[in-house]
Amino acid sequence: MLATVQVLAGEVTPALQRSMAHKGTHADTAVIVRFTNPVDVQALTTGERLDRSEPLLLALKERAARHRAAITPTLQAQGAVKVRDLWLINAVALTVPAVAVKALAALDGVATVDLDAFVQGGRSQRTPAPRNAPGEVRVAVVPPVASKDIPTPDFKQAKPGWNLASIHVPELWAMGHTGKGVVVATMDTGVDDEHPDLRGKWRGGANSWFDPHGEEPYPYDALGHGTQSLGVVLGNPDIGVAPQARWIGVRLFDNNGRASMSDIHRGFQWLLDPDGDPSTMDAPVVVNASWALTGRGSGSCILEFDDDVRILKRAGIVVVFAAGNDGPLPKTSNSPGNNPGVMSVGAVDRDMEIARQTSRGPSSCDGKIFPKLLAPGVNIRTSDLSYGGVASYTNVSGSSLAAPHVTGVLALLSGAFPRASVAQLENALTQSAVIVGDGPLVHLDALAAFNLLRDKQELVKNGPAPLAVAQ
Repeated sequence: MLATVQVLAGEVTPALQRSMAHKGTHADTAVIVRFTNPVDVQALTTGERLDRSEPLLLALKERAARHRAAITPTLQAQGAVKVRDLWLINAVALTVPAVAVKALAALDGVATVDLDAFVQGGRSQRTPAPRNAPGEVRVAVVPPVASKDIPTPDFKQAKPGWNLASIHVPELWAMGHTGKGVVVATMDTGVDDEHPDLRGKWRGGANSWFDPHGEEPYPYDALGHGTQSLGVVLGNPDIGVAPQARWIGVRLFDNNGRASMSDIHRGFQWLLDPDGDPSTMDAPVVVNASWALTGRGSGSCILEFDDDVRILKRAGIVVVFAAGNDGPLPKTSNSPGNNPGVMSVGAVDRDMEIARQTSRGPSSCDGKIFPKLLAPGVNIRTSDLSYGGVASYTNVSGSSLAAPHVTGVLALLSGAFPRASVAQLENALTQSAVIVGDGPLVHLDALAAFNLLRDKQELVKNGPAPLAVAQ
């Protein structure tokens, strides 16, 4: 008697089923196909920031390529278009007629087929027209030039705002820790590279800017939100935490303020290997993600980007998320900030009171304290769209401005302790933080975090920059 082998089909997610029911069986449908048997990331990494990630990158890319090759004949037969590899999460994004979804789900090695939904991003109050309107011929843009050395600011003449003083950043500057040699990444609406506070701090080169929408080949911000958040990270010492750090960027949202789930996955993927060469070390030390998944309802748990963040952390990259602005009620946490293992940041005002709008926990994903840290996020002075290099500033509130304070402090600590692991850096921030009110939420203290790390390991002065900076 012959044994029968049951082949289990992949799951078509409820969100995709609803979309297909609404649009009809023949409508073009953007989906993300995730495969089974992912790479054992933990076996290939140590979590150390100076540990080369070449074996991990090669394994991730090889596994995803093998899965895609296996389903390529079906993709061709079903008329799939816009096929994009998502090797970071063992997946592929594509567009097919809705009627083909079941055929994809039935393929051997397919775990899930999900809707490639859209996310809406934030805007500045001062929004310029897009540089290239739909239907217009692309305007030639001269690539910005990154200086080899960022001039040392005049810290004695600087007038840091209340926010920087409250987290004791000037004390670290006085010890010579200014972010020099450290590369941070912004994952936002883009960056106005012409702003005087940001000019010359872009790392430069093909491995320093990624626009998954193909709209802007060089740093640009049509919406302003990214320029505001980056100003807090590394603007000049009146406004910025790590004024001598360099930045690279993912332009997460297009000119209309939208990004698909696959756009975001591709952004995380690019951050792990910006130049596409696994043998080079050009990834950032820390990523600032001042955004949340909108339209999903506060208090929900969406694990769409859980694998992305987990793998980046294993590769030695800290990811900082804004907590969201759906407070003050409890159980209003936002994803991805409430995902397990994510460094989430809420806002306080200058009186160290939690901002009313800051989302509150416990986390809807793991029931733990949320947000993990608080930082200044009310009436924060920062850089704004410059309209061609004018020193323009604005005062903004929200967790989107709180998170960059933590990102900037991580840049300072990374420069001071280049061999500290992701876990050591994150633990230093949370364990040294100051309890706010009756707790359990705690406020960032850069100097206390520095002292804690110094007590636990030898300070490496003038040591190698973490994840050696590619110039």
